[in-house]
Amino acid sequence: MKVTVVGIGFVGLVNAIGYASKGHEVFALDSDKRNVAALRKGETSFVEPHLQEELIKNRDNIRFTSEYRDAVYNADTLIICNEITDDEKGHCDLTGFYNTLKECCKHINNDVTVVIRSTVPVGTNREVKSFMMNITNQKHRIDVVSNPEFISQGTALKDMLEPSRIVCGLTSRAAQLKMKELYKAFESTLLIVSPESAELIKYASNAYLAVKVSYINEIADLCESLHADIQEVSYGIGLDPRIGPKYLSSGIGFGGPWLTQDTRVLMETAKNNDVKLRVLDAAMRANDRRPSRLIKKLKQVYGDNLSTKRFAVLGLSYKGNTGDIRQSPANKVIAELLKEDCRIICYDSLSTSTFRKKMKADQHIAYAQSLDEALKTCDAAIFLTESQEFKDLTNSQFLEYMKHPIVFDFKGVLNPYALTDVEYYAIGKKPRRKAE
Repeated sequence: MKVTVVGIGFVGLVNAIGYASKGHEVFALDSDKRNVAALRKGETSFVEPHLQEELIKNRDNIRFTSEYRDAVYNADTLIICNEITDDEKGHCDLTGFYNTLKECCKHINNDVTVVIRSTVPVGTNREVKSFMMNITNQKHRIDVVSNPEFISQGTALKDMLEPSRIVCGLTSRAAQLKMKELYKAFESTLLIVSPESAELIKYASNAYLAVKVSYINEIADLCESLHADIQEVSYGIGLDPRIGPKYLSSGIGFGGPWLTQDTRVLMETAKNNDVKLRVLDAAMRANDRRPSRLIKKLKQVYGDNLSTKRFAVLGLSYKGNTGDIRQSPANKVIAELLKEDCRIICYDSLSTSTFRKKMKADQHIAYAQSLDEALKTCDAAIFLTESQEFKDLTNSQFLEYMKHPIVFDFKGVLNPYALTDVEYYAIGKKPRRKAE
C-alpha cells in the first residue's frame, strides 16, 4: 500500500518508519528542507532508542520530500502527523495544522482518505472534512479518519509496531476498509468508533495516566506518616489486574509535552461544555504541588536554611533516556531551589546543552559535562529521572565521587539497599543512613 505521511517531526518519523517496516511504500513529506536532507542521509536529531538504525534499515521503503506536489498528487491515503501545541490554558493552536491541510488540498486530484494521527480537539474530524471538501469544491471524495497515536518517547518504535490498540474514528465503509488494509500487518485490536469517540479516547487515556501518577504520589506522602514503603505499596497495588503496574512510580510529578497538554485540553473541553472534571482538576493541582514537597524533604534533613548547600540536579529531560525537556519537572524543581538561594549544578547526558540554552542565566546555576563532575562538586544529589546512567551507579562510585554521599531519589531510580555507604532519602520511603 502507498501512503503519504505529512509532517516528519518525532511522531511523523516514527509513523513513517513503522508503516515502511510493515511493507508499505511511504512518501514522507516535511516542509523543512534541512530535515528532509538529513533524513535522506539516514540522520535524525531525535534521541530515541533504535530510531536511527530503523530509519537506515527501512529507508528503501521511504521517500523523503519537501514538495507537496510530489507527495500528495495521486496519493489516496494522507496520514497527518503535525505537532499540535496549546497556550498552557488548554486552547490548541491549529493554525499550522489547517495550513498543512490547505496546502494538501491544492494537489489532491482523486478520492483520498485523510488519516489524522495528530492529537486534536474533539470535533476536529468533522471540521476537517468540511474544510477540505470546500477547498476542493467537492470534486473528489474525502474520507477523514481519526486515528490517534499512542506512542511514548523511549519506547516509540515498539509502541508503533506493537500497539495495545488501534483506534479508528470514521463514518464510511470505504474508510473502514482502507484502515483494515493499512493495519493488516499489525497484530492488534482494530477498534472502530465514531470520530468524536476516537478523539476523546486519546485525551481521556492521557488524563487517566495523569490521575494515576498524582494518586500514587499522594499515597507516597501518606506512606511517610504511616511508616510504610511506597515501593512495596506500589508493587502490591500493581499486582491487581484491574490496576496494573504502570504509572505507579512515585516521584516529583508528571511532565512532558503531551501528558500535561492533553490533560489541560481535556479540562478546557469539559469547561466549554459545562462539565466539571473534579478528579482531573484535583490531579493537576496535586501535581503542581510536588516540587514544594521536595523542598520540604530537603529542609527535614538540613533545616530551614538551604542557602549554604550546592545540589546536583540530575535528570533535566521530562523522563529518562530521552532528550526532550518540554514541561520537565526539573524546571519547577530548579525554580524552587533558587527561591531558597541554593547553588545548583545540573546534568543530563542527553539534554544538558538544550536545557542550558532554554534556561535564563543565573549565577547560582552551573552545568556539568559528566555525571562524576556533578557528583564531585555537590553537597547532595537530587535524582529526577530514571536514566539508565543513574540506575547503573554503584556504592563504590558514590564513595569515589562524593565526600559525603547523600542522595535524594525523587524518581525511585536507585536501590538503597545496595548503597550501604550512602545516606538515602526518598518520598514515601524510610531514610537509609550509612551502614544502617
